[in-house]
Amino acid sequence: MSQLQPKDIIFSNYVNGKQTFIIPLTFTDINEGKANITRIGYGGDVWELRADLLSPPGKEVGDVNLPPIAYVKEQVEALQAMSSLPILFTIRTKSQGGKFPDDASKEALDLILLAVVSGIAYVDVEIEWPSAMLKEITEKKRSTKVVASYHSWTGKVAWTSEDLMQRFAAADAFGDCYELGLFVREYKLKYSKPLLAVGMGANGQLSRITSPISLVTHPLIPLPSAPGQLSLAQVHQARHLIGKLPKQEISVVGEEKVTEKVSRALQAAFLELGYPHLCSVRKEKSGIVISELDVTGLHSSSSLVRVVAEEFTQCTGRPAPWSVIDNCLQ
Repeated sequence: MSQLQPKDIIFSNYVNGKQTFIIPLTFTDINEGKANITRIGYGGDVWELRADLLSPPGKEVGDVNLPPIAYVKEQVEALQAMSSLPILFTIRTKSQGGKFPDDASKEALDLILLAVVSGIAYVDVEIEWPSAMLKEITEKKRSTKVVASYHSWTGKVAWTSEDLMQRFAAADAFGDCYELGLFVREYKLKYSKPLLAVGMGANGQLSRITSPISLVTHPLIPLPSAPGQLSLAQVHQARHLIGKLPKQEISVVGEEKVTEKVSRALQAAFLELGYPHLCSVRKEKSGIVISELDVTGLHSSSSLVRVVAEEFTQCTGRPAPWSVIDNCLQ
């Protein structure tokens, strides 16, 4: 049975010290990802719907892109029908690294208010939009949470600057990962609101690995939404290498044929999301605490899938990739 998610999963994870993973969908038509949407979402907490990248069939996304509001409404409804994960609705303007025209704030406001009335959980609001627009959004946001965002592509904004600290809502810019870490530490001493702060490009990837909130891509998504963006599996692999995700070893106990299948299924589930954990049908002491998964007496595929999924969640604190497990146990 699935557990009810808190109304604000980002805040809940943040205060409980759990990393939040937001998955940006860069399809021009969300329906193109329908067949894989469940697999893409494994391990994620929130979808990011990039409205500035949406474009009706037959219309290419150019240097700038202004999608029709009716088409965006269809896309929102399509994603809501495909998945129960909450959605972050984002319009990234050209100057902030996206495709939406910088001079189309009226159209941006209409789209954000559409997201609000559609019951979207979060809307991304660029803090450099006109103040009247920001005021109207905050007045009409209903239960939707506002994620304030700021992006600098100049490479001239230092994480140590007082100006950046004053923009504490959300900073997402080029910068040195060590200074960024100090910035995040200082921020947490002063403010309680969740902060996503990462550096762009390859030099900023460490910040994506350690950030309390991280945007992650997936091999089945057309392209990353930002330079340097990693997959969730890559983040987990990197966290293990820097000592943030210790390896666990699970020994499967029971009838030989069953234990081998269960071990393969659980190992495949870990590999799907990049976890370093190891499964075996042997009890070998290796200096690591070995837990046992007893499948004695279990034979039906449904019971084995359930047991493997429960073990996965116990080890990772995340919902299991059911389809991966099911495929291994058929």
